[in-house]
Amino acid sequence: MDGRRLRRKGAERRWSIKELRDRHREIARQLVLGGTNVDIARVIGCTPQVVSDMRNSPLGRAELDRLHGRREDETVVIARRIEEFAPQALSFLEDIIAGREPGASVALRAKVASGHLARAGYGEVRKVHTLHAHLSRSDIDAIKQRASEAINTEFEHVVE
Repeated sequence: MDGRRLRRKGAERRWSIKELRDRHREIARQLVLGGTNVDIARVIGCTPQVVSDMRNSPLGRAELDRLHGRREDETVVIARRIEEFAPQALSFLEDIIAGREPGASVALRAKVASGHLARAGYGEVRKVHTLHAHLSRSDIDAIKQRASEAINTEFEHVVE
């Protein structure tokens, strides 16, 4: 034989962490933040296999569950605060738009208020529809005519 060990078919090599050390906690923290095994290994100074062993060990999974739970709790608190602040941001934005808010830059205040509204789920719609077509001059004129008629019809209802 050439000195290699033979394993039974289907047998796995398993490493298990007996206690969490600072390195393991840092690996868990990096995993919760979305790091890959290779990236975490590079940052921590270990092999990707060490990161994988930590991720898959019972103690590692328990630490990851704990950190995920803590992060979810913090996320709920932040979401609740933003939701509670949204009406105030809306009111502030309305005051800025109405010109009732003197002082600092209106553009800056509007940007901050809009950002808070967006975080509460009331942000601007960012849906873009794209249409590719080859139009003749007569097609363009027809579209302009229909738009003009639609505008005139809309304003006739407003005037009445």
